Amino acid sequence: MSTNSFYFIGIGGTAMAGAAIMAQNMGFEVSGSDANLYPPMSLELQKNKIPYHEGYAAANLPSEATTIVLGNAISRGNVELEEVLNRRLAILSLPEFIARYVIGSRKSLVIAGTHGKTTTTALVAHVLREAGVDAGFMVGGVCENFSQSTEAGTADTFVIEGDEYDTSIFDPRSKFLSYKPTHAILNNIEFDHGDIFSGLDDVERAFARLVKILPANGALVTNADNALCRRLAEKSFAPVVTFGESADADFRLTRLETHAQSIIHYRTKGRDEKIVSPLLGKHNALNTLAALALLETQGIDCATFQRGLSSFKGVKRRLETKLNNSQYTIIEDFAHHPTAIQANILTLKEVYPTRRLVVLIEPRSNTLVRNIFQSELTHALSLADCVFVNAIYRAEKYKAEERLDTTLVVQTLNAQGTSAFLLPTDQRREFVVSKLQAHDVVCFMTNGSFGGLIDETVQALRLPD
Repeated sequence: MSTNSFYFIGIGGTAMAGAAIMAQNMGFEVSGSDANLYPPMSLELQKNKIPYHEGYAAANLPSEATTIVLGNAISRGNVELEEVLNRRLAILSLPEFIARYVIGSRKSLVIAGTHGKTTTTALVAHVLREAGVDAGFMVGGVCENFSQSTEAGTADTFVIEGDEYDTSIFDPRSKFLSYKPTHAILNNIEFDHGDIFSGLDDVERAFARLVKILPANGALVTNADNALCRRLAEKSFAPVVTFGESADADFRLTRLETHAQSIIHYRTKGRDEKIVSPLLGKHNALNTLAALALLETQGIDCATFQRGLSSFKGVKRRLETKLNNSQYTIIEDFAHHPTAIQANILTLKEVYPTRRLVVLIEPRSNTLVRNIFQSELTHALSLADCVFVNAIYRAEKYKAEERLDTTLVVQTLNAQGTSAFLLPTDQRREFVVSKLQAHDVVCFMTNGSFGGLIDETVQALRLPD
């Protein structure tokens, strides 16, 4: 298939917007559409002058022949997809586009797992770039070190975040299976994406397929502390390198010091070593060791890794400080799963041990909106001092008996001694501000936009000049 133009349906998704920008940089004509575009991806599209329509309409489609890149959030009934099918236009899923036009025959470093993919992918790509390797990359977020979330690069290496979610409405396989992986990090495996996986066994099968296609001259870097990761590693034809706290891990985390930065103590090849990281929290220490283990297979030594790590600025919306003044600290965090929520709450309590921690949660991911993790989410939130729970995003999409019971979450938290509130539908900012105390650390947790409440709260608490 050859084409000079691509039209992206669902262009506002993090990966879709990044791919559209990369396609334009490769010389293709690019346009697209989406509903409810919001920063940071809407700003990236505008910065790169990629035309897009807000809202879907059959008339949006270019009249000339083009290839459609279809986002995996698009389903039958979407008016543009229906027009594409009626016109018999060529359709590629996003992973197919990346594999065919970007990765090709290059080494493909795929970062996979339930948690930590975005930060680890960005770190691996940044260290390679700082080491003089013009690696291509595709990060599922906005990395502060890069001007955009994807670049094709010129080196024989491409680093990509490998999502286990399905490829498209026409292809139920996990996305990472299309990325021609030669080397992979498997950070961890937990049940997630309850809308497409029936249970943990189903999730395990998806990752087993990833391990199965790694070549013998590649590598699998995996978590020695996760039983499923260890089990899958036994079937790998590629050499296996492990990280974790387990005594037999190849890169073993032995101690973590948290100050303004983290000091990660680890043991490898019979030696005790340490590296200094700007990333905070044990989960990020493990992400860092995974990245180090993978990059060692690419010829990056520890000193070179440390130089790149020292200048790593992290990823937007991962414990990102939005406001810090003498009265309040406001932080935004990407939240999609109770395990990650708990890890970041514990990190914040370690960083701000003497201050009250206020958490606002928006149940929005396909995992959080369901009651699969009702008790786990409640436990994670109980580690905060005060909690606000927003209404479930698009609750009408889910059966009542399947939904997270937000009222029960709040009732349970209050009964356990954690001050908790349901957010009202109107005057939310005023309600939140009225409950805050001086010197609070306020963390918004959502994988969406929280309906603008984050920016509204920042403006309300900003001190006058």
